[in-house]
Amino acid sequence: MDKHGLFNDKKTYDVIIVGGGIYGAVIARECSKSGFSTVLLEKDDFCSSTSANSLNVLHGGLRYLQHLNLRRMRRSIYSRRYFQQISPENIDITPFITPLNGWGINGPVIMRIALLVNDLISVDRNMQISRQQHIPGGKVLSRKNLINRLPVFSENKLNGAALWYEAVMNDARHLASKLLDSAIENGAVIMNRTEASELLHQQGKVTGLRCIRQIEDKPVSIKGHIVIDTSGKCSEKLGKSLPAYQPMKQYWSRAVNMQIDKRLFEEYAVGLKYRDNVQDRDARFNSANRHLFFLPNKNGSAIGTFYESENNVDGDLTISQYDRRRYLDAINSVLPAGSINDKNITGWQWGWLPLDDDPANGQLNFAKTSRIRAIEANGEFTGLLEVRSVKFTTAPAVAKDVMKIIKKVTSPKFQV
Repeated sequence: MDKHGLFNDKKTYDVIIVGGGIYGAVIARECSKSGFSTVLLEKDDFCSSTSANSLNVLHGGLRYLQHLNLRRMRRSIYSRRYFQQISPENIDITPFITPLNGWGINGPVIMRIALLVNDLISVDRNMQISRQQHIPGGKVLSRKNLINRLPVFSENKLNGAALWYEAVMNDARHLASKLLDSAIENGAVIMNRTEASELLHQQGKVTGLRCIRQIEDKPVSIKGHIVIDTSGKCSEKLGKSLPAYQPMKQYWSRAVNMQIDKRLFEEYAVGLKYRDNVQDRDARFNSANRHLFFLPNKNGSAIGTFYESENNVDGDLTISQYDRRRYLDAINSVLPAGSINDKNITGWQWGWLPLDDDPANGQLNFAKTSRIRAIEANGEFTGLLEVRSVKFTTAPAVAKDVMKIIKKVTSPKFQV
């Protein structure tokens, strides 16, 4: 995905964004729309790393009911609608099913209440989007209805299923491209294969950055007032070139999805209960299980997500034979009828997710919200913002928060 832009080396830009994933793309669009002169730099190709490697689901926040976190749900709903408005041709409204059993938190009574509450909280989910993008309300299916739809579960001891709908992207890179095109239309300069190497600064304040364009293989300086680093696990490398910078210890987990050549479910994405080492200490109602999701796509099915703590975040991910075996065992334990084996695997998707604390005890506790960190020196803003992203879906909500900060610290005409 190539975007072309020639920056003016005599000009001082309002905002320089580092990282061309989904967060960088949304922030670039919002900055340029708001009248800020904007440059975005990506060292590889746009949306080629973690942003491009997910199950492509734009979550509406149903899962956050177990935290009673209504703000997080509303941010997901707002963000999903934002993406549906930007790229409706790239998004399908997909029915999701998860089988239910018992009469507790995994049973039909509790789930019927949860789906009703979810529909009430997201009552405006279909505002200002095309009818084809409208998301229906959820419901609980009887066992008979479930078996009619998915006969593979006829032998299981189930008493129904939850049915709800999510927006699923066909291609995350297509969505990023639409966002970047919009930024360019608003005057932004967008450059890929351009690596930011160090910040430029005077008297502790950011004055721009130095970067290397692969096509020229020489350093180039870009002047700017604010640098927004959205590069995720690589952000400390840039920050360390600023004298006032204090790195924060960040633990990481790798997130892995498997692509197989079998289309296991034709019409539905299916979530099946699965126990692993992920710990959700913030959940008010926790069934002690996660779900493995099986999403049909044009190449078969994507299955995930598997998580592992990882210390070496600089190297390329490798899936060992041991990992493959464990992932296959997990899949076949929740869906024996799928009979998935090593020959069915056609590819992998992977990325990095931040953890809230040290996974030394073997438990993974994921960060729940994205973090925007304004780097200060002597109580004054230095011009560097770090954005630690958590969920693809909530990029628009985080961009909205970033814009509030930028408008507050820049010229009076932009202040809020």
